Formats: sequence, C-alpha cells, structure tokens
Amino acid sequence: MRRSRLEKSYKKRHLHARAHTHTRSARGVVVVVQEQQYMLRGGAAGGAFSSVVVSFSSRSSFSRFVHQRRRVRAGKHFATKTSSGLMSANANNHGGRYHATSSDQFQTPTLKFDNSSKAFSDDVGKKQLFDRLSFIGKPKALETLFREDETLAKNVDEKTMKLIEAFLESAKKEKASSTVIQTGTRENEKKKTVVQEIAIGVLPTQVSRHNDASGAHGLQEIAKGTCGDGKTRRVVIASENESDFGSLVNALTRAFPVFSMKSKGSSSSEKEEETKPEPMVVALSGASEATSKKAKAISEAVELACRMVDTPPTSMDPQGMVDEALAAAKRVGGVKSQVWRDKELRRDGMGCIAAVGQSASTDGREPALIRLTFVPKGVKALERPIALVGKGISFDTGGLSLKVGGSMPGMKADMGGAAAMLGAFEALAKCSTEGTITLKQPLELLMCVAENAIGSGAIRNDDVITSYAGKTVELNNTDAEGRLVLADGVSYASKTLNATHLIDMATLTGAQMVATGSKFSGIVCNDDDFELLAVKCGKVSGDLAHPLPFAPEFFNSEFDSKVADMKNSVKNRANAQSSCAAQFVYNHVDDEWKEKGGKWLHVDMAGPSTHDSGRGTGYGVGLLVSLVEELNK
Repeated sequence: MRRSRLEKSYKKRHLHARAHTHTRSARGVVVVVQEQQYMLRGGAAGGAFSSVVVSFSSRSSFSRFVHQRRRVRAGKHFATKTSSGLMSANANNHGGRYHATSSDQFQTPTLKFDNSSKAFSDDVGKKQLFDRLSFIGKPKALETLFREDETLAKNVDEKTMKLIEAFLESAKKEKASSTVIQTGTRENEKKKTVVQEIAIGVLPTQVSRHNDASGAHGLQEIAKGTCGDGKTRRVVIASENESDFGSLVNALTRAFPVFSMKSKGSSSSEKEEETKPEPMVVALSGASEATSKKAKAISEAVELACRMVDTPPTSMDPQGMVDEALAAAKRVGGVKSQVWRDKELRRDGMGCIAAVGQSASTDGREPALIRLTFVPKGVKALERPIALVGKGISFDTGGLSLKVGGSMPGMKADMGGAAAMLGAFEALAKCSTEGTITLKQPLELLMCVAENAIGSGAIRNDDVITSYAGKTVELNNTDAEGRLVLADGVSYASKTLNATHLIDMATLTGAQMVATGSKFSGIVCNDDDFELLAVKCGKVSGDLAHPLPFAPEFFNSEFDSKVADMKNSVKNRANAQSSCAAQFVYNHVDDEWKEKGGKWLHVDMAGPSTHDSGRGTGYGVGLLVSLVEELNK
C-alpha cells in the first residue's frame, strides 16, 4: 500500500531525532526534546485560564529551563525524570474520537511563563501539570508542523501520526472542527497511572470576503473543546501566514475570561475577588520573535479589557477605571498622566462629562477625564499625535430616562470602549518600547469616564448643557449619555491636542447590532482611505469592522433644537440611528481641525464588545493596534 507523504516524513524524522540529545524546531515550536525528560501524569485541576504567548529562539532557552529542574510538584501530582520513549497506537474510533494506546508519554515539561528575558522560569512548589497538548491551525499548517518538527517526530509514533493525518484530511473547508486523540493509560515505575491526550483543532480555510482569512472565528468556536477542558496547559498554534497570529491569539484569549468572584469551593461561602488563573502556555509555530512579542502584548491587552468589562461596578466605578489607567501607565513606564475630576472638569469647560456623572458624584463616584501620553523614543513630544478617545460609562441606568423591561443588567459593560482603548494603548506602548512596532508619532489616550446614575442630582430631559467645544446641547434623552462624554473627548483631542488622526470607540447604540450584528462593529469615517484601512485592519486583527454612512447633510436635522445648538437624540429612530449618533459626536470635533483635513474614525462596538453570555470579548484591542501600526508605516 502506498505510504502517505506525512507517514514517510515521519519515519525519516523519527530516526534522525533519536540520535540527538537536544533538538529544536526550525519553526520555533516550544516543545523540548531531551534524552532525559519530564514524564507527565494526568489530573490537572480545571479553572479559569490566562493565555500567554511565547516562543523559544534557541536550543539554549530550552536547556536553561530543563536543567534547572528535575522534579515538578503540582498539588498531588508529580512529573518525574524518565528516558525518552515512543507512543504506539491502535486505530480504534469510539464515538467519533480517535483513540490510541501509549507505551510512554508525550514528553514536555510544564512551564510557567516569565515576562523576563529568560523566557521561562518556574518557582519551586508552584508547578502546574497538564495531560493534554493542543494543536490548532489550518490543515496544511498542521500537516507541515507534524511532518517537519523533529520534536513531534520523536514523540509521536507512526500509527498516531496516521490518526492525525486522517483527521486533517477529513476536515471541511468552511467549518472549524476538533478531535481528541487519546494515547491510552498505563502504570509507570511508581505504579501511577499515566494519561496523555492530543487535541487537534482545525480552522476553516474557506471564508467569505468580509471575514478574517485566518479563520479566527473558527478558533473561538472550537477553543473550549480543544483546550478548555481543564487539562491543557500548552497550545501550539500553527500558521503559514505570520500576519495571522495576532488574530488567532486574540481569538484564543477572549475564549478564556479570567475574572471570577465565585466561591473557592462548593461548600464554602468565602469569596475571592479574582480567581488566579492557571497559566496556559501558547507557542506560535512559524512566528518570529517580534511577532510572538507583539501577539503576547495583544493577548495581555485583551485580557485587561475583558477583565475590566467583567468586573462589577462596585469595583470598576470611575475611581476603579482611574486606578486601572494609572496602573497601566506605570507598567509601561515613561507615560505621562493627567486626570480631571468633577471640579476640574467644570473649571475647564468639559460640561458634558461633568453633567452625565453629576448624580453619582453626590455619592463620591465623581466622573473623570483620564489622559495618558506616550512619546516613543526618538520622537519629539511636540509632534502631532494620534488620539484615542474611549467611552467609559462604568454603569448606565439610563438616568431619568430609566432603562426598564430588563434592559439594565449588563450595563457594567458600557465602558467597553474605554477598556479596549486602554488595553490597545498599553500594547502599543509596550511594542514600541520593545521595538516590535514602530511609532513615529506620540500616542494620546482619553478615557471619558462617568456613571450614569439616577437620583435627585441627575441631569434632566430639557436641561441644556455646554460641551468643551462651546456648543449647547438640549437633553431629550438622558440614556443617550455616551455621545455626550465622547463629545468633550473628541473636542479636546482635535482642538487642544491637534491630533492627525482621531479615533473614538464606544458601546454607543443598540442600533449598531441591527446594522452590522454581533461580530462586526459599525464604523463611521470622514475619509475614504482611512475607512478602507480600518476595514482592512479589522480583517487582519479579527476585530471585524464594517462601514456605515457618513452624511452630515442627511443626519444633522435629526438634532434640531429650538433653544440650543442641538438635541442629543434623534427625532426619527428609523433614520440610521448609529450613523446619527456618530454624527452628534462629529459635531463636536473642532471645525478648524476638520477644515485642515483632520481624519476621524468612529467605532460603535456595542455588539462585538460582549459574548452572548455577557462576558467581555476585548473587542477593539486588535483593531486599534493594527490600525495605529499601519498609520505609522
């Protein structure tokens, strides 16, 4: 019978690998090959996961870790030193899952990621174990990985390879799929049961023209089944296109939220504010060191945005958001910060933010405008910046236009725009410092923060307030508060900061979900090229975006007022509500700045900012990182 290309390559690589004490993957896979290795035993506890992205650049990186430790302890489970062995398999198919029996384990040390230059470190007594290794990618990339990587050749026997190959060949082009290959159980020399599984997640190769070509949407669909079982501590993502890694890591990260206030145990009433996640190490097969560092920064930023959105407003109130922003600035280093609270907002004419937050302010939860400034190395501080403006409503009751009928739960997520922008700002600053992204302009972040509360001090419909732009606004809907806080932000960014490009992001309208759905944000832009670039960056990052109409001549009349420059909500709710809301924001962008060719982009991400479950997705981080990077090329 004719042997497959994968099978032939396996035998060749397998014989070669056995003759070497150390080998490493030419494509940077983070699996270690040693004659003396750690043998893994099953039983790792489940829980929340924290995705971290790494790649080894040399064999010495492996050796430093492996020779540092000879025993690993994690709870009641141990990893002990053993000589290398091979897996044997039988091609049984039980209930759609491929099974194999094992004569020894897929041997890989369990690692805890360390953010230092050493790449990995592991403290004594804090080891984690896993008994499943997961591989995710498109069929061709996975086939190449298993065919060419010497580590896999050494540890996976011929029959197991054939099972993997059969599954890859059966994958459908338009749909993601996954399976688990069980390598069986046996007793080792200490009479302990050894269990190992290999999970394969295959991404779709056929997508529509508006979708992300990396197949990242498919990764989200199969992530839980492939590596969300509580066993996986290592995931290898393979791709033939290096530009795909950002979107794939983005998708994997958002599949595993980190925030939890669940009880420590089912019988305990004691709560823990945040369950510390177990590390799940993600290796990028085929990625350069720069790509891995950038993907890691994006992953951490998505986690930050998700955690902020998931945190209840008891903690993530305006002060909590100020604390998060200042903490991010400290982590990056060299970031200047400025915070306006209620008194300073009113003093400096930021009447919209102050008005929205005035009811909560009476209880001590004062609104804020948070400004962070990052000046890249070699760039003059006086250069015109790129400005990011985020809506940060920590909780939205609707104000006196009270949300009723069950629409108030989940309104802690109304600060998703500011959270994503903070994450993107930190990622961009980190990448600039590390040299993985070149920034030729300063980067400015403005987080427009308030709690839209109800009470005797709340703003009323029929009130008239004045924005930083000096324009008066008659309130006819206090539940249209997001555009009010953005009005002050975009005015400051264009008038005072004189940014070359101004991007605002907000969970602004429910109408966005009607227009572009739960996977695409709706974008409104005053420049064709900038709009096209945003759509392109959405596809590259996996944070999909689709244009909505920009037509001031059609939408301005929706805000006509007899007593002020404009109202804050539309007359006709059937007339492109999302575009109209963006138009209100644009009306507060400095007129002189517009005339001089300033470029403005509005991102309404009400739909994609949360999963159907209500958990945050970190949408916007990848889009902004990709977009700002492109603007600096």
